[in-house]
Amino acid sequence: MYIWLIGLHVTAVTLWILGMSAAAILISALDATTAAEEGPARFLRAVGRWERRVTSPAMGLAWLLGITLVVVGGWGFEPWLVAKVVIVTALSALHGTLAAGLRRLGEPGARQVSPLLRFSPLAVIAGAIAIVTLVVVKPY
Repeated sequence: MYIWLIGLHVTAVTLWILGMSAAAILISALDATTAAEEGPARFLRAVGRWERRVTSPAMGLAWLLGITLVVVGGWGFEPWLVAKVVIVTALSALHGTLAAGLRRLGEPGARQVSPLLRFSPLAVIAGAIAIVTLVVVKPY
């Protein structure tokens, strides 16, 4: 049973990170004016639907399965796990900001999103690399 929980957790995390990456790349590529054009607007709506139907539920499932794995595995508060949870929390906050940015750009008369979101693709990739490294290497 434990190995199935790991497999489902990895699948949920993969869907979550892929969805966040798509949103981050799209938001960093568009501004309010470009987002209103027909082609980009259609793509923006599609990514927004994906975010609501797949990315957000995948994040919730990743959290639920992750907590289940900690309890079932009896990991406690190991330092590598605490560091991982801090990074996952930061990625969850970024996910919320990206979801709001998708909605904001998709509205008629779109408002500009934070210029800091231009760096969000890098933040998603760096966070994912850090998490995988912590889980595999368990450096401390």
